[in-house]
Amino acid sequence: MARDESRAAWLRLALGLALTPCAAWTANALLGGASVSSGLGSALSFGGAALLPIVGLSLTATCQAPLAVMLSVAGASAATLLALAGVHANPSTMLLLVDTALVALAWALGTLLGRRVQHASHLLPACVVAACADLVSVLSPEGPSHAIARSEQALSVLATWFPVPGTRAVSPALGVGDLLFMALVFGVARAHALPYLRTVFLCLLGTASAGLVAAVLGAAIPALLPIAVCVLVGLPAARQLRRSDRRAAHWSMIIAGSLALATILRNFWVRP
Repeated sequence: MARDESRAAWLRLALGLALTPCAAWTANALLGGASVSSGLGSALSFGGAALLPIVGLSLTATCQAPLAVMLSVAGASAATLLALAGVHANPSTMLLLVDTALVALAWALGTLLGRRVQHASHLLPACVVAACADLVSVLSPEGPSHAIARSEQALSVLATWFPVPGTRAVSPALGVGDLLFMALVFGVARAHALPYLRTVFLCLLGTASAGLVAAVLGAAIPALLPIAVCVLVGLPAARQLRRSDRRAAHWSMIIAGSLALATILRNFWVRP
């Protein structure tokens, strides 16, 4: 029985890693020359580049591998992304390798950290700090997300990609930070018996909300903000801080919130 469960877990890991690249290859082969409206093409591309990696990541997070294996996968994935940043490979090949490496890296590091979180309520400060950090990173000219979005080379290996149906173009969606955070959430959910399917749905909902707002505004949206909100609203256990954790959690959230507010105010008042 234990051997069957272990085999099923490794099968889910393999399926989760292969889901996005296989879907991307299929979409590129079948829909590359299809007649698709620009709106539908953009929606399908966003779904492939954002929602499919989350589903794949949720499958991989159910597999708990030995520490040495997860660290080895993380190292190999990071090395692959670093190597790809310095080459000019075929766009289709790049897409398959980058998507696979990003999901593998997020599984290896994010899930590993999430399973070691001591209490489910630690998600509260984690969500607030991550959302504020993402906001600062996107809005600040010196922020990592801002810099990555302006660098085609960095974006090519630090975001998931998917073909745009009806064209030969590819479009990015989720960054490596988004995947790492959701992998951490999935790891916490598995470690502390939180409703797993609901957790996955909440991450999908937050990501879809970010994509919708970005499409309406025509601007980059910090995806971790709606994702964090959905997770905290939909998982009551994540908001139930233990008395011993409240002081540290409150201070971390106050500091993160203050930095985010200062960044928003600076962008509002300071004009280039």
